[in-house]
Amino acid sequence: MLNRCRLGVCLFAKVALGLGLLAGASGVVLARKHETVGQPLYDIVAVGRGNGKVLLATLASPADKLEWRFRAIPVSADNKTVAQVVLSAGGTKALVVFADSTPHVLDLTKPITGINPGDVSAPQHRLPQQVFPYTNNGEVCLLDDLSQPAKNTCRSGTAAVVHEDGRVLYAQEDGRLVVVSPADGTEEDLPYRLPRGANFELLAGHRGDVRDFLLLVAETGAGRTGATVARATQIIDPRVPATSVGQYTNPTVAALRAELEFSVVTPPKQETGSGHPLSESTLDTLAANLRRQSHSAEVVWSFYRVTANNNLYAPVLEFADGEPDYPSDVNFWEEIKPLAHGNSIEDYRAAYASMGNRRWSRCTIYVRTLSYPGTWLIEYWFYYPFDEGKAHPHIHDSEHLFIEVDKLGGAVRNVFASDHDSYVPNNLYSTLVKNSPPVALPLFATAELGKHAMSPDMNHDGRFTRGVDDNMHPESYSFWGLRDRSTKFHFMMEPYMKSMSVPHNREGRFALANAEILFPGLDVPADHLACALQPFPVDPPCPKCGITTREAATTYLVDHPDARFPEGIYKPFVLPWHEVRVGIGIFDWSERRGELSVAYAGDFRHMTGGLLPIPARLALEYGWVPFGRGVGVSIGGENRLIFSNSTMYIGARVERLITNTQGLYFAVTPKIVEISQRDVNGAILPAPLHWAYGGVSYHFGYVLELPSAHKGNLTHHIGALVGGIPGFPVLLEWRVSFGFLRTRGRDTFGARLGDRNPYAPTPPGP
Repeated sequence: MLNRCRLGVCLFAKVALGLGLLAGASGVVLARKHETVGQPLYDIVAVGRGNGKVLLATLASPADKLEWRFRAIPVSADNKTVAQVVLSAGGTKALVVFADSTPHVLDLTKPITGINPGDVSAPQHRLPQQVFPYTNNGEVCLLDDLSQPAKNTCRSGTAAVVHEDGRVLYAQEDGRLVVVSPADGTEEDLPYRLPRGANFELLAGHRGDVRDFLLLVAETGAGRTGATVARATQIIDPRVPATSVGQYTNPTVAALRAELEFSVVTPPKQETGSGHPLSESTLDTLAANLRRQSHSAEVVWSFYRVTANNNLYAPVLEFADGEPDYPSDVNFWEEIKPLAHGNSIEDYRAAYASMGNRRWSRCTIYVRTLSYPGTWLIEYWFYYPFDEGKAHPHIHDSEHLFIEVDKLGGAVRNVFASDHDSYVPNNLYSTLVKNSPPVALPLFATAELGKHAMSPDMNHDGRFTRGVDDNMHPESYSFWGLRDRSTKFHFMMEPYMKSMSVPHNREGRFALANAEILFPGLDVPADHLACALQPFPVDPPCPKCGITTREAATTYLVDHPDARFPEGIYKPFVLPWHEVRVGIGIFDWSERRGELSVAYAGDFRHMTGGLLPIPARLALEYGWVPFGRGVGVSIGGENRLIFSNSTMYIGARVERLITNTQGLYFAVTPKIVEISQRDVNGAILPAPLHWAYGGVSYHFGYVLELPSAHKGNLTHHIGALVGGIPGFPVLLEWRVSFGFLRTRGRDTFGARLGDRNPYAPTPPGP
C-alpha cells in the first residue's frame, strides 16, 4: 500500500508539472504570434503602374519575412500604362490619370473589378478636405474627391504634392519650389532649385513630422561610352539643400528610405546584414521582393505613408427605445454629482435620469489606432456612467467596437463588438470567412438595452441576425447576439432567441457630428449628430479615487483587459475549435477510484476539416487508472471480476451543447486491463502480468465548460457510466478537466499573404 501511495504522489506531481508546462507553452506560442505594433514600415503603401493594371502593395504579416501582399486593379486599355496614381492621406481614395490625361478619383473602399476613363461610379464616402494635384499641359490643378477642380487652385507648374495639413508644394518650370498655404494663400519660396532635365518626385509629410517636404532627384549624365546613364537617386530636404539626406543607386530603396525619413532628423547609418527594420539591408530585401513578387520589371513604383481615418469608421450607434444611458465623456460626473440628493447609487442614477436629453448631448467616442502589417486596428471605446441592466447593475460601464481596416484601400476586414464577461463569446464579423460579402460604409452597431453589450449591424436593420451580424459563430449555441430583454440572473447561460432582441429604430441612432458630411444622405436624426471623437486615455491618473469621479471613470476604461491586450477580443478560449484537456475522473463513486485523462477536443467542423459540419463537439480521449481495482473481464467465456494493477481507456466523446457553456454528452470507451490470470484450455490459471481487452463502457450525462482567459477552461462531465464492472451496471461518474493550448482560428491582427480578399464582390445568392 505504501508503494502505491508513493506512486500516486509521484504521478500527481508529474501531472502538475505537465499542466504548468502546457500553460507556459501556451503563453510562449501566443507571444510569438503577435506582431510588434507601430513599426514605421507598416504604414507604407506601394503604388505600381504597369501595362493594363494598377498595383497596391503593403508589407504582409508576419513582417519578419519582408514580403508584400498585393491588390491588383485592371485597366480596360490593357496595353496602356496609367500616367499617374495619387493616394489620399488615408489611402481610401486615389486619383488615377489615364494615358489620355483623363483624371478619375476611385473609391478604393469598394470592390473594383476594372477601371476605364469612362467610369463614373458613386463613392460610398466623401473626403471633403482631400485634394489631389493634377498636372496637364504645364498647369497644376487641385481636384476634389469627386474629380472636380477646386475653386481658384489652378496655377502653372510641372508637378505638385499636398501635405496632410493642406499646404501644397509646387514645382515650377524654371526649377523653383513654392509652398502655398490654402488657408491664407501665402507663398514661400524654398532655397532648393531643381536641376534642369533631372527626374524628380515630390513627397509630402504628415502632421507632427520633423520634415514637411522631401524630393527624390535623379540627374542623368554621359557614361564612359557616351551613352546616357542614370545617376544615383538623392533624397533632398528642399529647406536645407546643403545637407544631403541620402543617396542610393536603387531608386526603389531611395523612395522607401525617403518615406521613413520624414520622422528622422539624422541620416541613417549604413548597415549590412542587420535585422533591424530600418537597416539598408532590410530595404534592399524589400525592394527585391517587390520586384520579384509583382512578376514585372516594368512596373513603375511610388510610395505613400498612409494614416487611418478614424472619423470614417466610427459607427452609427443604434439604441433601443427607452435606453436610460448614453456614451459620454468621463468628465460627465462633474454635472451628475451636483444634482444628486444623496450619495447612494440610486441617488446618482436619479440625478442622471433627470437630465433628459442632456444625457446624450455630450456623446463621446474614445478612439485608439494600432498599426499592424497590412492593417490598422481602430478601437472605439464607449463610456457609460451606469449599467442598468439585469442581473448586475452598477456604476461605470465601458464597451468597445474594434474595426480592422485593410491598408490597400481602406476596406473593413473585421468588425469585433464587445459583449460581457469571459463566459460568453463576442459578436464578431469577418470578411475572411468564406462567402462573406464586403463591408459597406458607413458602419452601424447596436447597443444592448441597459447593459450596452454591442453587435455589428451589417445590414443596418436595427436587429441582430445570426450569420449576418456575427458570421464567426455559426453554431446555434455559440453566439451571444443581442439580449435586450434578458432579466434573469443566469442570462449568461441561456441560449439566444430572437425574442430577446427589440427593434433599434431610426429615432435611436446617434453618429458623429460630421457623419453626414462623410456620408451624404445618412439617415440619422439631425439632433443626434452629436458625438465627438476623443483620444483614448493613457494611464489612469488615480486608480484609488472615489467611485463617482473622472479618475475612476478613466480607470474603468484603461483597465479593461482588451485595452491592455487588444487580441483578447477574439476570446479564443470561449468554445475553442481545438483544445487539449488534462484532468481527473471519479468513475465508481462508491469505491472512489480515480482516473487521469488527456483528450484532444474541438468542434466537428474543425476536427474533421469541414467534412462533418455537425453542430457538436468531439473529444478523442485517453485515460489511465494507475491504481489496482476490480474490473470486469471476459475469461473462459464468462464475465469475471478480476483484479487489475492498472487500466487504460481509449475512446471518443460527443458533446452536444445547448448554450455556450452547457450541454449533454455521450461517450464510448473500450478499456484495456493489466491482469495476472489467463484462460488455459478452459482453466483459469495464474500468469505473468499482461494486457487484455476489458470490454466497453458507455457514458452519458451533463457537460459544463466554464472558459477562462488565463487559467484554462474548466470542464465538468457529470453523468452515468454503464458497463463498468459486474454487479454495478450503472455508476455515477464525475470528470473534471482543464483545457490548454486553446485555439479558435486566428487570434491576431494583420494581413497575411493567403488571406481571403476583402475587396471581393458580393457572392451571388442561392
